[in-house]
Formats: sequence, structure tokens, C-alpha cells
Amino acid sequence: MSRYYDDEDKVMRPASERLLVDLARCDTGEGVRVRYLSRGRYYWDGMRGTSYNRASFRPLYANGFVDDDGNEWNRHGPVRVTEAGRQRAKELEARDAVKRRPAAKPNAESPSALRALAALAEFDEPVLPYSGEPRGVWRLGSRDGFGAREATFYALRDAGYVNIIPGDFLARRLVITDAGRERLARLRDR
Repeated sequence: MSRYYDDEDKVMRPASERLLVDLARCDTGEGVRVRYLSRGRYYWDGMRGTSYNRASFRPLYANGFVDDDGNEWNRHGPVRVTEAGRQRAKELEARDAVKRRPAAKPNAESPSALRALAALAEFDEPVLPYSGEPRGVWRLGSRDGFGAREATFYALRDAGYVNIIPGDFLARRLVITDAGRERLARLRDR
């Protein structure tokens, strides 16, 4: 085989898996029209409306997941998903559904929340959190201070351990409440 082609034609990479799932969703039996763009790129008006490399199609043909009536790599032919391809697409969708579970909401009793509460307790006055990071992290006192997710501080507020005092134009100050100090005292007494 030429050095320009991959010998592992049957390996399903993420792009091929996404392509198979999208083809299976759009193929109602007549097939899906695939257009050749140039330089080994193919396009179809599918779920994402993006172009795919020939290498993304290759494992689908090699594993028997799609069929185009023997006109492989034709310029404008319909591509049909086979029964094996539909079964594999269902397996991939089920796997992705497990991965897309919603993230757990922050808990005021989690170890990270209790560390944030302890860091806040070290300050005598209300603390101005630094929020210049794009991930939603608040740092206490300065850019280099203790940092935790903004949602963690809101969970501490909802539990009654912290007060968030609003200020001018999105400025806020954090202060630990008496309930928060009692929670820390119980934690230290263990």
C-alpha cells in the first residue's frame, strides 16, 4: 500500500464515529447525497453541515457500516447506512449519552467548599474576590490568593456559611457568617 494511505483503515476515530452517527440520523433509506469538494474533502448537508476528510469515511466503508452501491468515492453518490452501521451508531449514541451526564452541582459540604470556607475565615474583613480568570474562578484577596469556582462560593452562600455583599458595578465582597465559623469549628473538632 502507498505511504500516503493509512494501513489501519478499520480503526474508528472520533471524526468517523461522529460521521456515522450523523449519517444514521439523516439516512431514511434513500441514502444521503455526499458531494466532493476538493483535496480529499467531502461535504453533505447533514446534522453539523461540515466537511469531512476521506480518512473519516474510510473506516465506515472498511467495517461495512455504509454502502454506496459499489461506487466508492464517487463524486455525488448517495451513501446508505447499513444495518451494522445503524447498530454501531446506536451503541455510540448510548456511550455518548453516558458521557454527557450533567455535572454535579457544587455542594457546600464538599472538601473543596470547606477548604474555600477555611481560606475565607483567615481574613478579618470582607474580602474582594479577584475574578479575572475566564473559567469562573474567584481568588481571595489578590490574583495569587486561594481560588475556588464561583459556583462553590454561591453554594456556601446558599448554605448560610458565607454572605456575598453586592457592590458597585458587579463588585462584591465575601464575608464568612457565624454559621460558617461554627461549621469550621465542628470540622476542626473531629
